[in-house]
Amino acid sequence: MAGFLEAWWTQVLRMESPPTPACEVFETCVTASSSVAPWLARWEAERGTVARHHLTESVDWWREELTSDDSPFTWWWGTAAEEQATWHEVKTWLAAQTQATVVPDGLWPDRQ
Repeated sequence: MAGFLEAWWTQVLRMESPPTPACEVFETCVTASSSVAPWLARWEAERGTVARHHLTESVDWWREELTSDDSPFTWWWGTAAEEQATWHEVKTWLAAQTQATVVPDGLWPDRQ
């Protein structure tokens, strides 16, 4: 299954208009694997404008979760602590990846 998820995620990151939004595919891959690192690494490795566009759209999609600290992983089957740690890792990565022009003021309250 890992090979399928890797291929799916990579394909979505390279498609301008994937049939399923990148943020939903990301959430599915993270939940199915109980890991966030390989999916973030693939996203970071994709340097094109399409992947950056998906990043911007995902930040917008997760806006409520980013400001409330709620996890978007609605299917998570691990512990609540694992889910929160995973979401924190995603938020930290997003903060490092995004630029001030992509992320509106106030979305990252701990980043001044």
